[in-house]
Amino acid sequence: MHIFLLSISFVVTGTCIASFYWSGLYGNFFFDDEINILQIEAIQMTELSMRSVYDALTSGIAGPTGRPVAQLSFALNHYFSGFDPFAFKATNLAIHLTTGLLVFFTARRLLASGWIAGFAATLWLVHPIQLTSVLYVVQRMTSISTLFLLAGFLLHMHGREAGGRKSVALLLLAWLVCWPLSIMSKEIGLLFPLFVLAWELIIRRSKAMQLDRFARLMATAIGLIIAVALMYMLLTKAHWLLDGYRVRNFSMTERLLTEGRILWFYLSLFFLPKLDAFALHHDDILLSTDFFSPWTTLPSLLGLAGLVLLGWRARITAPLLSFGIAWFLIGHGLESTVLALEIAYEHRNYLPSFGLVIIVAWVLIRITEHTGWKKTLGITMAIGILAGCATITSLRAHQYGDELRRTQIEVQHHPKSTRSHYEAGIAIVNHLTIPDSSSPRYYFARKHYETTVELDPTFKSGLLGLIHLNCLVKKAAESTWIEELARRLNKTTFATIDRNILFHIKEMSITGTLCLNRNEIDQLFTSAITNKTTPHYSQAILHSWLADYLMLVTNDLPAAQSELDKSLTFMPNNASNLLKWSQLALLQGQNDEALRVLNRLKNMSLLKSERTTLKSLLNCLDSNGTTECIIKSVSDKNE
Repeated sequence: MHIFLLSISFVVTGTCIASFYWSGLYGNFFFDDEINILQIEAIQMTELSMRSVYDALTSGIAGPTGRPVAQLSFALNHYFSGFDPFAFKATNLAIHLTTGLLVFFTARRLLASGWIAGFAATLWLVHPIQLTSVLYVVQRMTSISTLFLLAGFLLHMHGREAGGRKSVALLLLAWLVCWPLSIMSKEIGLLFPLFVLAWELIIRRSKAMQLDRFARLMATAIGLIIAVALMYMLLTKAHWLLDGYRVRNFSMTERLLTEGRILWFYLSLFFLPKLDAFALHHDDILLSTDFFSPWTTLPSLLGLAGLVLLGWRARITAPLLSFGIAWFLIGHGLESTVLALEIAYEHRNYLPSFGLVIIVAWVLIRITEHTGWKKTLGITMAIGILAGCATITSLRAHQYGDELRRTQIEVQHHPKSTRSHYEAGIAIVNHLTIPDSSSPRYYFARKHYETTVELDPTFKSGLLGLIHLNCLVKKAAESTWIEELARRLNKTTFATIDRNILFHIKEMSITGTLCLNRNEIDQLFTSAITNKTTPHYSQAILHSWLADYLMLVTNDLPAAQSELDKSLTFMPNNASNLLKWSQLALLQGQNDEALRVLNRLKNMSLLKSERTTLKSLLNCLDSNGTTECIIKSVSDKNE
């Protein structure tokens, strides 16, 4: 009967959560989904083979690992449903619900109460702060990493309390299977040992009243690893860490000062959720430049110190409170400290928020220990919290079910967010017909783009939006826009995301939707390439994209080949560029040079489309193929 009721509870809760999210599943891909999913050829899996699986696993561009587990999951999504955003988001929802089960079982083991664990898991599942980890497809990296981490954490707890061979088996499964899978989904999995250590030092110690040998060894090992890491950073002056700030408009000091306020912002989103406070982008948050600018900087840092002190003092008298605080702070140990990441994103709370629901559950336990009206009040408050979160999540999901609706609402809630204004302009252009420059739609799209230019002197995409908008209504792009875009591409920090601007310039030129001439295109590409902050890897990509433009739009083959030569100086073994170089050589009658490069490509690791193009070009050479044969290979490669 107990298992039956538990199963019914899971089904009912899962159905309710799915209903809250359902309208949001009809939304489209957006923001980083494009560069991490839609633009990656290996994710477009069409067959289940060892080669296609390997290509997918090695296709990632995010993080030092490439996050292969998440990449493979995207590829499998494509294999079964193509690039159907509903299927991708539904998969995210399934992962979210599965992770919610792990939250329940983990909370039940910590709280020793089934119904309060059920409340904690439901709160975690339904809270609106989790929405972007479900409906923002690329954040599957976060959710699937959390799934494996919680699975490992639960197995570790079971293993430590089981004894015998079963204990060894569970611990090996936790540390040798779940932990690596979590790391290979996203680097937040690296925090797993710290979460385990927090449990050992706080929860298990409070029950056993002492630390056993295993816990002492673990604490010593983790302490040594942290000490070695700090020594390495000091001795190498952390160049790898500081290099990341070359593409940011803030310093490490400014980020650390700001993150103190950000953590309290996250806490306010969790404990006092308001619909207009949530958003995909929080680039409207002011940077902290010192302890008093803005004035909330120092109080926020002191407040965090007080939170740490509270956690330390509560470790004996209220271990669940102490553990919840520790889990939240550890969970932000990577993404909210020294790494040169964006300042704030809601999905960074997907894992840390488990600690917060444990704190809420602890409070509920304390309240329901009483009888009479206090217990009734506590249960009523718990129901009210769940109802309020469900309402906000449902409203947000409805908002995310339509890209035009999502962007227009978010820009109303965050009028000083540069990226929200840009996405609002893009949505108007992509989803509504703009007949001419006198249309109200033209006015609103232009207003959003112009606002981005005013709000952020380093933001570049809004200027390209203005240029493209005028091209759509058959108006010439204003020269001041082109000049300012060229200036920003050359004089302001060139971030990795800025490559998208040049990619879209190339793509729109090829499709004929951008009304810039060759000199203007050359000016924009040259400005970006010669920017002192543009890394060599990005320079190589930009030279390659300019070659695409010169070959497919202007038909200037020598100039295109020259750009490829420049790209190959940075990345001499790039298979895609070598293929394009061979095509250009063949079109210019340089058959011997082309054959030399094609033979070299035979021994390289190629994607499926690259292998097809290589075979096609070799066939053209073997049969003394015509220019039409070579051109067909070129067009097939660029479809």
